[in-house]
Amino acid sequence: MHRPHSLRPASLGLLGAGFTLACALPPASETATDSDTSTSTTEATTDVPTGTTAPTTTVEPTTSSTSTTTDGTATEPLTSTTAETTTTGCAAMCGDGTVECDEECDDGAANSDVVQGACRTDCAAARCGDSVVDYVAGEQCDDGNEGDGDGCSAACALEAPASCGDGLLDLDQGEACDDGNLDPGDGCTAACQLELLGATCGDGSVDMGELCDDNNLANGDECNPTCNLGNATSLFVGSPGILGLADGVGMDARISGTGGLAVDLDYLYLADAQNNCIRRIEIATATVETIAGSDVGMEGYLDDPDGLNARFAGLDAIATDGKTLWVSDGMNHRLRAVSLTPPFAVTTVAGSGASGVDDGIGDAASFDDNRGLTYYAGAVYMVDASAGVLRRFDPATQEVVTLAGTAYMNDTIDGIGAEARFVSPRYMTSDNSGMLYIADTNGFHIRSFNTVTNYVGTFAGDGMAGYIDGIGTAASVHRPRGLTSDGTSLYFAEFNQNTIRQGILATQEVSTNAGQHCDGNMMCPGSYVEGVGLAARFNGPFALAFHPASDSLFVLDSANRVIRRLQ
Repeated sequence: MHRPHSLRPASLGLLGAGFTLACALPPASETATDSDTSTSTTEATTDVPTGTTAPTTTVEPTTSSTSTTTDGTATEPLTSTTAETTTTGCAAMCGDGTVECDEECDDGAANSDVVQGACRTDCAAARCGDSVVDYVAGEQCDDGNEGDGDGCSAACALEAPASCGDGLLDLDQGEACDDGNLDPGDGCTAACQLELLGATCGDGSVDMGELCDDNNLANGDECNPTCNLGNATSLFVGSPGILGLADGVGMDARISGTGGLAVDLDYLYLADAQNNCIRRIEIATATVETIAGSDVGMEGYLDDPDGLNARFAGLDAIATDGKTLWVSDGMNHRLRAVSLTPPFAVTTVAGSGASGVDDGIGDAASFDDNRGLTYYAGAVYMVDASAGVLRRFDPATQEVVTLAGTAYMNDTIDGIGAEARFVSPRYMTSDNSGMLYIADTNGFHIRSFNTVTNYVGTFAGDGMAGYIDGIGTAASVHRPRGLTSDGTSLYFAEFNQNTIRQGILATQEVSTNAGQHCDGNMMCPGSYVEGVGLAARFNGPFALAFHPASDSLFVLDSANRVIRRLQ
């Protein structure tokens, strides 16, 4: 049974009871092409009062004007709808900042069709079915319609797959948890999503739905601001400072320190980059087993029905639906698939092997610097760091398409599809709501992507290589790396600043969970110390994975050559 999770009401605005969650190398030098580049380029481097309604007699034609608004994260062009309603003594102009006639709201230049909770540009209030996931209003998803039966209900709640309640975690069916029943109030809902029970975080009492409560809402101490994760670190796999390739239990195992992490109900998976192999780690016992690739670290390119006979080169991100592990094989410019049924067959599912950014089916597609794999709703999403684009792979058709950004036009611009720009997107995660979040590493931002509208926004960061905890663009992020989500927050690694940070989805509040930063100074020495919150020390934290069943955040601590656990 999963432990109930909770968020404090003060942090989440309108969120209330019953809301459900969707559920190396030393960093200073970053040699070996930064340990996170495959073909690598040089790193140079986002109830409204209702107005008085009078009888309508005539509606004038709608005109469009362009205004600029800020969502608390980034500036974006918006089209304001000017609607003049002619009535006796009543004329409304949407976008003038005054709620009039039949307008539900009007925030003037702040009206937006892409910002959660905002007044829309037709002066209608944010609502279910508008394609924006309004976390602040308790929405769990928003697929742009008001119908049921498509995974997101008419009330913008995630719907249960047929397999929910069987005790098996079916990630490919959209489950975030499955505790073997359909009972509410036990941490896993009848829709198999993580459950928020509305307990009061920060009152010093561990109420139902809380994992911890240390009598404050600060981060970096014994409990995070959402009372669903402790910040104490512990060693999970590997021996600090010792590089190697060896299977074993806990400290007896050896890893290289760089690569990617993915998780299912029972296992943590590691794409062990410098060792050119895939490792499977049983979470209950910390037992490490090599399941694909060379068990002596040999690189190459080879598919094989027996995973151990396969070869990889330049492993990076991985993602899973619980049945297949998708692997970014960087130096081979291919997307590979590892069956999670022994003997762990390895196949190539996309990519010609040539460097490029061509869309197509199977080997008709090409990749340049493929990273950031994330599985969501039947598709594998990925980013290309060098080209600055976001792409999607369909496992059913093996088609690769580009969704956002324009290849090699690297910049920081929010927008829809090809209008958007990234600097160097490298890592990505899903919160299971229809939103993806991207670490734009050398753009010094955390970006967002709406899978319904293809809109790219900016979640956090001011675009400067600093380190400031704050809200949205008032926060500074340095060079964010690995990302993961517990369905209500993002967690991301600050590789050069040696910290783990949290961003609450509803408020965009960024704070530090663990580690000690250097105020954004590039020369920031890391070390190894187990501890609570800010007393802990990391050395180049690289990749992250959140495991709901054990209330754990796993951290690949690259220069320390270990995997650590926050609980």
